[in-house]
Amino acid sequence: MEQGFSRRNFLKGSIVVAAGVAGAYGMAGCTPQKKEPSETKAAETAPEKAAATAGAVKLVRYYAPAHRDNSFGQAVVALSEDGTIIGASVDEYEFVDASAEGFVGVPNSDAAFAEGYASGKMLISKLDNNDAYSANMKAKNNATQTWGASIDAVTKSVVGKKAEKVSATDAVSGATLVDTAKYVGLIVDAATKGQIIAEGALFDDSAVTIGRVNGKAHGEKAFASAVVVAQSGLIAAASIDEFQFMDASTDGLVPVPNSDAGLAAGYAEGKVLASKSVNSELYSALMKEKAGSTVPWLTSIESTEDSLVGMKADEAEKVTTDTVSGATLVDVAGYAKVAVEALKATK
Repeated sequence: MEQGFSRRNFLKGSIVVAAGVAGAYGMAGCTPQKKEPSETKAAETAPEKAAATAGAVKLVRYYAPAHRDNSFGQAVVALSEDGTIIGASVDEYEFVDASAEGFVGVPNSDAAFAEGYASGKMLISKLDNNDAYSANMKAKNNATQTWGASIDAVTKSVVGKKAEKVSATDAVSGATLVDTAKYVGLIVDAATKGQIIAEGALFDDSAVTIGRVNGKAHGEKAFASAVVVAQSGLIAAASIDEFQFMDASTDGLVPVPNSDAGLAAGYAEGKVLASKSVNSELYSALMKEKAGSTVPWLTSIESTEDSLVGMKADEAEKVTTDTVSGATLVDVAGYAKVAVEALKATK
């Protein structure tokens, strides 16, 4: 199933947001801040940023099954103006026993987010638990290489190619996972089907790097995922999403993939995990109902992403609700902070 919402317009040489479509299902604690009357004044106080000189880049985010039905995959792909893949990030989320030695849950697993877990379960990122997960692979399947090393080989194998030229059946040197083809396919699907899009810019002809983190951005009931493309120490593009447990009976809710399959064994009764970006319309409607919000969640996130383009880490750390025109979420600074962490994790 294709997921996402309308694209933003990119004007070469500068970042311009055509206020997004959107909406989202809402949760308590997401109360927006009201802007001061002058949006112009707020924009004038924003941290300085570098100007785009070498064209556009976009980050496309996509969720789909990749390995069995007890997990869901996340791919975020960086595309140049001509559609060439210049970077990719793949992670996968799965439930494990909370008592499993060496594993660390996603952020806020020790807080209110854990209320969505079935008894004795915990959601993990495989990349964040590469050592422990790989040790299990070795013990159960005699794996000779870590999960992270194989995923790194997969993401590197697609760089410099257009999605239509990538075949999931092609051999990937350095990848030993039985589902290597599915991870390659996840990247291709992200590049061709994904519509959760963050627009960005390139500043020179130097190489780009890509980084990712899972972090805390807003309260204790959710965790954020941030992926950043960097060039010459600057944020070229930033993609931010947030996951939260919702009532399974919510009309129109689209849970993460495999929520109707094996992944559901990790859910508390009546709960499902959902992306705020995928469910922006529902989330925004509840924000409006509970807090009088007039700006869709996705619009605020897009404005935050756009504001980061061209910034160094120390500049991005100064981003707040008051410095981002078009963003009204109280925790804009929290989302920017997670993006900064992703910038610092680029490689």
